[in-house]
Amino acid sequence: MLSPCLLAPILGLRLLLATADPTPQRSDMFARWSADGTRIVFVSDRDGDEEIYVMNADGTDPRRLTREPGRDAHPYFSRNGRRILFQSPRGNGTDTNIFVMNADGSGVRPLTSLTGFTGVPVYSPDEKSIVFMRREDKEKKWRIGVMGVGGEHLVLITPGEANDQVPTWSRDGTRLLFFSDRTGRNQIYTMRADGTDVRRVAATAFDDSIPSWSPDGTRIAFTSDRDGGSDVYVMSSDGSNVRRLTRTPGTKRLPVWSADGRRIMFSADDDASSVIFVMNADGSGLHPVEKSPS
Repeated sequence: MLSPCLLAPILGLRLLLATADPTPQRSDMFARWSADGTRIVFVSDRDGDEEIYVMNADGTDPRRLTREPGRDAHPYFSRNGRRILFQSPRGNGTDTNIFVMNADGSGVRPLTSLTGFTGVPVYSPDEKSIVFMRREDKEKKWRIGVMGVGGEHLVLITPGEANDQVPTWSRDGTRLLFFSDRTGRNQIYTMRADGTDVRRVAATAFDDSIPSWSPDGTRIAFTSDRDGGSDVYVMSSDGSNVRRLTRTPGTKRLPVWSADGRRIMFSADDDASSVIFVMNADGSGLHPVEKSPS
């Protein structure tokens, strides 16, 4: 039986999903904090097309940064908050590539110009490298690549024999965290930044995906169906001490930690909409970032 301290956030998210954004329906997702925790960059279709927005960390003053046809997605702040990486099909409308822009949406420039899909970019802690996902076409597997911050020295570091996805860096920049279907189910792995020394974090019979290291590297937040849903969990970095933090229908996307490690942000799908939520790292204090549409 669930304890009252766990039952409250579980019931709370059900209620919040139903009341956070009644009309019109929209999807807000792929949210990331700035390093100082004062801003959130995210993706929304609130103006009819999936574009990148920025808002204060309390959900106020949302501002649209991109205005191009196609799906601009997966934004990521630089450490000083002055630049934002993102992916976009702008150009020919077919091939997705990695771009960088100033934090006010100006100065957009491409970092890659490849066929297929190249996206989900994340700066390394020293901001000398970017890790990303790539697939040449829909018949190929997802691979992980690394390149310089200007798009130089691009190299794919996983072989393309399985779908390796959504990589992110360890705090010291020496290892990458990602998920892969190498065993036939999505599982969480780490590897060196050159693609060697691949290690599975925890062997389970479930689909574990979209992992995110806590700032101190001791915990991993992730999404899993291990209890029959699609919820946010947290575990120690060695795969032990697994705890379920949410319990709702729908899909949870991209759980990410605040810089101080005290909060986790994610988006939750509910029918045709998606809402960004923040909670304490123990699952308490759950609330939508924006309580009403702007």
